[in-house]
Amino acid sequence: MTTIRVARPTDYEVIGEIAVRAYAEAGSLPADVDYASVLRDAADRAEHGELLIALAGDRPLGTVTVVQPGTAYAEISQPGELEFRMLAVVPEAAGNGVGRALVRAVIDRAREHDAKRVVLCVKDTSEPARRLYESLGFERCPERDWSPAPSVHLLAYALDL
Repeated sequence: MTTIRVARPTDYEVIGEIAVRAYAEAGSLPADVDYASVLRDAADRAEHGELLIALAGDRPLGTVTVVQPGTAYAEISQPGELEFRMLAVVPEAAGNGVGRALVRAVIDRAREHDAKRVVLCVKDTSEPARRLYESLGFERCPERDWSPAPSVHLLAYALDL
């Protein structure tokens, strides 16, 4: 059984490593940007958003960062929306529902905050992530697509609540 909770400072190092490992193994670390250092800095994400961790017992399996519009890690969110970023699951737990549980926790947070919509961006080459989001009812928002670096093309998705 997977438990989702707010990360504690003692979790930050392992969360950073989970994120780097998951992105590296998925081929999602751009060559022209040091994104690994951003992923590794879980403490900074926790300071500027809500950092969630997925656990099986005491074993960390995944993480996601939840942010409000206008905050340091927000990319595409607007007032009335909640955004999530850096969803990562350890490769050996991929396909076991951990990512789905984390996204559902984000949706629950959005409802608790009376958000009207949940938004995110995903790399255009991340087919498994796109399938996950679409299976949960997220729809494309192509007007919000963008590229933070020449080799990174992000596709926007939204779920109306």
